[in-house]
Amino acid sequence: MTFSTNNSEKNVLIDPKFAIEWRDVVDFLSEFGPFNGRYVPRYPNSWSNRLMDHLEDISIASLEPVKKQAMLERIRRELPLCSVPISWNYSDDKSWAENTSTFANNIINSIVIGDALDPRPFVSWIDAVEDIRQTRKRSWPFQGTVIEYINSCTPLLVNSPSAYLIDCYLDPFSDVAEYLIRSLFAAANGSKCYSIEIITRRSACGLRHKKINDTQQLTDSEIESEFRQIFSKFIPKDRNLKLHLVTEGKLGSDFLRLHDRFFLTLHGSINFGQGFLLVNQRIPQQNAFVTDKDHHARLKQTFIDGVARHSDKLAKISGIAYPLKVTSFIL
Repeated sequence: MTFSTNNSEKNVLIDPKFAIEWRDVVDFLSEFGPFNGRYVPRYPNSWSNRLMDHLEDISIASLEPVKKQAMLERIRRELPLCSVPISWNYSDDKSWAENTSTFANNIINSIVIGDALDPRPFVSWIDAVEDIRQTRKRSWPFQGTVIEYINSCTPLLVNSPSAYLIDCYLDPFSDVAEYLIRSLFAAANGSKCYSIEIITRRSACGLRHKKINDTQQLTDSEIESEFRQIFSKFIPKDRNLKLHLVTEGKLGSDFLRLHDRFFLTLHGSINFGQGFLLVNQRIPQQNAFVTDKDHHARLKQTFIDGVARHSDKLAKISGIAYPLKVTSFIL
């Protein structure tokens, strides 16, 4: 179970009735979600709906109608992105505290927040929020293993319809790429994510087969054949895999040139400082970090609209680097 992108952070479980006032929920949104890289378990599965129902019981008579509506819309939009699904049993015949008490003590390094009116045997949001703020980290050492990558990306993956793996050095036909894609589909099982899309350089394809100084690139038919041969046998029937090969512009041009590695969705993204390894390296060489809202907006314009939807010929936005050409393959 992944509660955060960074496993050194404290895990946080929260009663959906934790808030005394609406401001508590706004503070919650400032600490959790894709731009913080931190999430709470969706326990029970109706956690978001229960919290919204609880808000109906909180008096906000002092708020102007326009401000109230704006706050409500923000909460409805962002709240589902702050939690991740889990498979813990929940009995409606028991309270949230009674259900949670059976396993809360077994969760290492955790903060459990109870009902606002009576949080016992747990702590209140007011008493815990400062500790939560102090333990939040938006960057962490990344050793480069596929398992570590999957754990970091899963909260974004399961909350998004599509996920974009951007790595200009990744050979999509390598063993590590196959393991990576298999692992992503396994993590997405049962979630709303129906599409995984790889964005890389055309020149990265087939690198494991090339000899030193061999600059000849695979043809479209060779790429499609290899792509289908490797991946078609394990892609779930209700999901698809896409490969987008970018033809970059020359240095100094206004066209897109790939460099950094990202895991990107409509709702958030992570920048990884290095590629993927099948085995662990002893000491992390780079940090991974959660991108902020503005950076994420540019990544969406560049890679989702500009690369993945290149054939749609969407209107271009000033200041965004677009690819010279994109060749796409879909399974």
